[in-house]
Amino acid sequence: MSHKIIIPNTHPHHQRLTDSINSFAGKHDVKLAFLSYSKTSQKHFLIVHIKDTHVPEDVQKSKWIRKALEQFDTHIFIMGEQNVAVGLRRGSLFINRHCNASTFIYKKEGHEFTYPKLSKQLKKFRQLKEDYYHTKFLLDAEIEGAKENNAFSMAYHLYLSLFEHYIFYLEILCIGDYFSKGSLSERIVRLEGFLPEVKTLMLKKTENTYFIIDALNSAKKADKEQELSSLKDEFEDAIFQTEQRLQSVVENVFDEIKKTAKKTEQNPILIEHKEVSPYEPVITILERFRIREIFLFHQEEESFENKKTTVLYLLLISSKINNDSLFNIMQMVSKQTEGRFNVVPIAHSGAWIQEHLWEYQEFFQKVMIPENSIFQADVPTVIHWHKEQLYSDTCAMHYRDCNELYEKYKLLRSQEELKSNEGLGLILSALFYRIGAIFPYATLGYRPNDINIRILWKLCEYADPKVKNFTYLIKKLPFDFFEFINPHKNLYWNFSQLGEKHFPILDELAQGFLDLVDKQFEK
Repeated sequence: MSHKIIIPNTHPHHQRLTDSINSFAGKHDVKLAFLSYSKTSQKHFLIVHIKDTHVPEDVQKSKWIRKALEQFDTHIFIMGEQNVAVGLRRGSLFINRHCNASTFIYKKEGHEFTYPKLSKQLKKFRQLKEDYYHTKFLLDAEIEGAKENNAFSMAYHLYLSLFEHYIFYLEILCIGDYFSKGSLSERIVRLEGFLPEVKTLMLKKTENTYFIIDALNSAKKADKEQELSSLKDEFEDAIFQTEQRLQSVVENVFDEIKKTAKKTEQNPILIEHKEVSPYEPVITILERFRIREIFLFHQEEESFENKKTTVLYLLLISSKINNDSLFNIMQMVSKQTEGRFNVVPIAHSGAWIQEHLWEYQEFFQKVMIPENSIFQADVPTVIHWHKEQLYSDTCAMHYRDCNELYEKYKLLRSQEELKSNEGLGLILSALFYRIGAIFPYATLGYRPNDINIRILWKLCEYADPKVKNFTYLIKKLPFDFFEFINPHKNLYWNFSQLGEKHFPILDELAQGFLDLVDKQFEK
């Protein structure tokens, strides 16, 4: 009669995992089982050796294995006799690290728990490391040769081979096996679950692809079309930097594995106590919006009726926030902190920023520095900065269009026989919004998406404090100036609010703001 496999109560989900593994053992001949903990991935490894020579293909795709990872933070490894033999012969030390006396939890009667001595495995490990460096140095030499001959497409192909070389060894070292059938991006995504540091190296373009890998693969398109312009050479520096960092990761993993293999006892994991951020009330509110990272790029104090308010200018890294949500965030923070904090938020996904570096790199490089990061849901946001920002005349085009609109407005205002003010409000709302969008573009090198005018106006004040001088004019108006500018609220009823006495105020405000914009284009 077989003994029941018991998952130790040191595992937070030991009872449910015990039920799952015994259900599996009822269908398969389990010889040995080990429960290890990976400090690197912060997950448990449950390694099960079965009597079969090879693991059936459908076993690793079983629902209970996927459930163990998603619900119990546990990677399940099912290994047949051939898998164990190959793993030991390869010399990755994966089995020595995770299948030893300190992790042993089950042995079926009639089976012995014996593996080659560590000294023999360390010898194979040294050979594995030598093989790694031998191939790496050959690829390095070929890449340098391609660069010297200005064969950049060839250099990209060789870099792709070098990246595959790194991932191959990281798979063997961290997962105990390699997955050559999958695409390089798929393999890197899988590796993230075992080596989270990989997330800090490359920015994802989609959930399963990376900008760097996409750039490397552009060499294939360039060759196929015989068109060098298809090569994404703006990523050249980023590819080199990523390769250097990936190389360091592999070397660190080699070093760390050798240390842990010699010290197999499972030490308890100490939980670090983080200091409470002074912005914690704001961060707590923002976390519900599934934000990956928050950058605080400017802060100032405002006083009103003897009450101080801290205004935080924030870049939110998220793909889940739309422009309407930004204004809701602005209102929510002010209300829930009882006016202690106000925020001026802008939001973009890392992928959006990467795709718009040609136009906004200078702005985002200044904002997205480690010192400005006040919250990270996981790892720091990766951006592959380009060697230089491309020149764009988009800002000048918007400036010209804005001036044309202003001239048309003045032309209408000069008509003495004008019977109605109908339409002037729409022109003014469009004019002020356009000025508000152009001004940060001209001063900061950043043009926001179609965000609420209140956020846009605060960005203008950040770009140039002189914009605050217009407050006295805004206060002269008997209606809410910002609601008036809001295009969708101004569509039908703006004309009823505008009287002849209001136009001189709006004229002075428009001219004064445009004068500030003009100065940016006179430089």
